[in-house]
Amino acid sequence: MSYHVFQYGGVNCVLDIEKMQAKAVDDLTAEALKKIPSMQERPLPSGPVENSEKKKQELPINSMALFVTQACNLRCVYCYEEKNSGCMEERTALRAVDWLLEHSGNIKKIYISFFGGEPFLNFPLIKNVAAYAREKAGALGKSAAFTTTTNATLLDEEMILFIREYDVNVLVSMDGPREIHDQQRPFVDGRGSYDVVLPRVKKLLEVKPETRVHAVLVDDSKTELINNSLKDIGFAEVTLLPASASEFHGGSEEGSGKTEQTRNLDGLLLKIEREAELWLNLVKNKDSKSLRDLRTKAQLSLPLIALLHNKKKRYACGAGIKYIAVSDTGDIYMCHRFVGQDEYKLGNVFNNDIDREVYLESPLTRVPACASCFARYYCAGWCKHDNSTSCGSIWTPSEEICQLKQRELELAAALICQFDEQDCTFLREYEIFPPKPCPLDF
Repeated sequence: MSYHVFQYGGVNCVLDIEKMQAKAVDDLTAEALKKIPSMQERPLPSGPVENSEKKKQELPINSMALFVTQACNLRCVYCYEEKNSGCMEERTALRAVDWLLEHSGNIKKIYISFFGGEPFLNFPLIKNVAAYAREKAGALGKSAAFTTTTNATLLDEEMILFIREYDVNVLVSMDGPREIHDQQRPFVDGRGSYDVVLPRVKKLLEVKPETRVHAVLVDDSKTELINNSLKDIGFAEVTLLPASASEFHGGSEEGSGKTEQTRNLDGLLLKIEREAELWLNLVKNKDSKSLRDLRTKAQLSLPLIALLHNKKKRYACGAGIKYIAVSDTGDIYMCHRFVGQDEYKLGNVFNNDIDREVYLESPLTRVPACASCFARYYCAGWCKHDNSTSCGSIWTPSEEICQLKQRELELAAALICQFDEQDCTFLREYEIFPPKPCPLDF
């Protein structure tokens, strides 16, 4: 057993790390738990099963980011991609769909994300791929679901109708109010893009009110302003993440001489501290309407659900495991953020072989710092691209990200420790959080 003991608001909070549970305890119990040896004194698990051939066969790939174009009409100040005007040929795109179906095993649903650059620069190919994937998957007794990440500058009536017809899950990249968005996301000629994006986004939200938005933080002091401005537009879910550097600027993997980059996340840390206070006040006041609204936009929703569902992650995401990205030339990479980096190339859609063995190993069995961290089953080693660009290794999270993820989990645990039985009943009855999945559900 392994515990993390801390205080919040005068309450002794205990996180049972292996069970992903939190509870309040008295002073004597807290002191006793503090004396239990920490994970730092224990060795890493030996002989990781992730690399076995059997495990490899049990991990079918069912999700793919398809770079229908690597061209873009914006020049975002933090862009991590190499400037490239390549567009995917239809032959390559359709072969990529076939490749995904061949590697999806017994999984009945495949996911295709139209990616770029700006994917809607190649809208004709998007339409053809969606129709082809739906037909081919159906013939195999499977179904195909579609997502896209877009800057929304090109969305017209035909594109929005397509999004509705194919039920495309849309993630819009938008960085907040006009002055921030225009500074960070200008067109190629330097013009701001906010006034082009806003009316198109509003039309999209009329058709797809569940559309999500992702904002990249360059100035950490503007966190609240950015979050509130995007909420006011009407987005169902707002995600804020600090900017990552580019793999194309200044070095590559270990031994390249890349210098570690630091980011000031004080604004994000302050935001989640305030958010924890808001969660507690709304739960104690039984404000179900405000809680439902907060849940879709809150930074602490994920760690709260992780603890309420006792969810243990061993990978931060599915990159190279069940998810891959395909470049405009058909090359396969472990995720969309590594496209174009030869050292992360796994294969090509015109060749059935794929070399992903190293990525099947969990950071929790490979990295001592992750194995000993109390937030290991929540963070699970963080984003490999962010790790690489900030620390020079895909296996090493930056100190500021570790601090952020640890505090997110602590605050979520502290909230649960302060919810009494009446609060928990209220949360269940009003379905503030989704019910815990039944282990027998498939």
